[in-house]
Amino acid sequence: MYGQRPTGLSAKLPFADSPYPWTLRIVVMNLIVFAITFLLQKSVIGAWLHLLFWLQPIRVLTQGMVWQLLTYMFFHAGLMHIGFNMFLLWMMGREVEVTLGGAAFLRLYFISGIVAGLFSMPMLNAHILGASGAVLGILAAYGSLFPDRIILAFMIIPMKVKHFIWLVAAMDLYGAIAGTGNIAHLAHIGGLITGLLMIRRGWYRKPIFDLEGRKRRRDLNRMKEDRERVNQILDKVSRDGIGALDKSEREFLERMRNAR
Repeated sequence: MYGQRPTGLSAKLPFADSPYPWTLRIVVMNLIVFAITFLLQKSVIGAWLHLLFWLQPIRVLTQGMVWQLLTYMFFHAGLMHIGFNMFLLWMMGREVEVTLGGAAFLRLYFISGIVAGLFSMPMLNAHILGASGAVLGILAAYGSLFPDRIILAFMIIPMKVKHFIWLVAAMDLYGAIAGTGNIAHLAHIGGLITGLLMIRRGWYRKPIFDLEGRKRRRDLNRMKEDRERVNQILDKVSRDGIGALDKSEREFLERMRNAR
């Protein structure tokens, strides 16, 4: 949020003082990757990058290249491809990040992109690249947060965002059924659906790896178990006298007393 200072690792990364640092970082990372692949496109290294990092469902399923479900989002086929994706991300991602916070924005973006890739798995021999699925997840979130906001659809037609989302969904559904063009329509649909579900059901709030939360729950469970054992020992003392306690029970009570 605008009034919060970044902490931890995020504070040490570029654009830490920006109100939408992750939008900026993702746009810059995509531009850097595009520049590198453009310069190396006719080299052996360029072919190696294509083989390892574009999403190829047959390789994911038969060779275990699951990282492609993440890396394919940073590669684009041309200037129009990356230009349109980064323009949409820049225009809508900033407000989504400012509204929801950086962590929620990242969850929305990357989970939408990964699910978009999974939606493309039936296209076994396809070579899929681009941030479109992830960006459309952000578009879906933007439309849910600001449904009546007017935008220029395709740079020409004034339209409410909520209507634009359904238009994009209808176009991709038609494209997927008709098999038109060299576009991963299924990935687009997957990204849109994921963004809508995450924002409307509140899943964007749930950390993927909530290490602090797990530790807190583990500590609370241990405290509950210790308290129950203390009560059992005190009941035993009340019933049979302190002399009935064995060594482990005495040591446990002493440890609990010192921990207070």
